[in-house]
Amino acid sequence: MPIPITECPACSAPLGVTELSCSRCDTRLKGVFAQAPLARLGAEHQRFVEVFLLNRGVIRDVERALAISYPTVRARLDTAVAALESIIAEDRELSIPRNGEVEKDALRRDLLLQVRAGQVSPAAAAEKLRKL
Repeated sequence: MPIPITECPACSAPLGVTELSCSRCDTRLKGVFAQAPLARLGAEHQRFVEVFLLNRGVIRDVERALAISYPTVRARLDTAVAALESIIAEDRELSIPRNGEVEKDALRRDLLLQVRAGQVSPAAAAEKLRKL
């Protein structure tokens, strides 16, 4: 399985999708595109979820496939679920854009990610949000 690239190699901030291209006719679309929550999980969580699903959630089979113990499988499952819940909660916080506010929504999302990465203080982010 190819390793999914979900974080910036320079600063570890989440990466966003800004271009889509057709493999047949090479048409390209540029913009800010939403990713499915599962696609935004880190590489380790994605690999675990893949193994978990391919083994139909049978923990004994996941233990064998990954050569780890039952408690370790449970711990990895719990952390993957927590990461997914966090992504979904973040999406709800940002809400779905209404009335043509796609650009503002993208700015809000970027600002939230900058706060999370420690690049912008919460106070500075709040001030920028007021100006939007």
